[in-house]
Amino acid sequence: MVRFSPVITRSAPETFDLWPVSGGDGGWLHLDGTVGQDEVGSVLCTMYLDSGGRDARTAAAAVHELIGFDTLCGRGGLLLDGGGGVRVEPGGTDLFEWRTWLHALHRAPVDLGDPPAPWVEYVGVDVVRVWVDEGRDAPHVDLSRTVLPAMLRAAQRDLVDFLGPLRSWAGVHSPHQAELLVASVDAGLQITEPLPL
Repeated sequence: MVRFSPVITRSAPETFDLWPVSGGDGGWLHLDGTVGQDEVGSVLCTMYLDSGGRDARTAAAAVHELIGFDTLCGRGGLLLDGGGGVRVEPGGTDLFEWRTWLHALHRAPVDLGDPPAPWVEYVGVDVVRVWVDEGRDAPHVDLSRTVLPAMLRAAQRDLVDFLGPLRSWAGVHSPHQAELLVASVDAGLQITEPLPL
């Protein structure tokens, strides 16, 4: 089944010790309601470091910084599983720009990062062709524009579901800031804001 999955890169350095993180460096972490607490820790570590955090000495201090950043960052986006083994992975973009896919509904440019990032081409009236990377010899996924609203709503549901594990994590590691952290991530990612569909 063709679908979008909200993902963020796993980038917790070995020296990071403010809270537990899931093992390994690199690769994608899917954001939905099934993520474990150490995976939430990895997501927040990525957001903290990508947003400019460096000097916090405690989890509470890092959470306080996260809440206070004007803009939250986190390398990732919507991973497109096209079926048949073809996956279009985010290329140098930010998870917080996931709504850029709304542009495809209007045949407008969709910024998926700098080359050799994936790119979008419009074929005929209704087909959105998503190339895995630059050039026309790469694999691609063809989508009907009519399926995009349902795919984006499903990605939004995954993000809404992620707020549950995030709230649980914050309740353990910085309980007095739990709701502020959830609200900050929600606002930064525009998770619960209605999609203009």
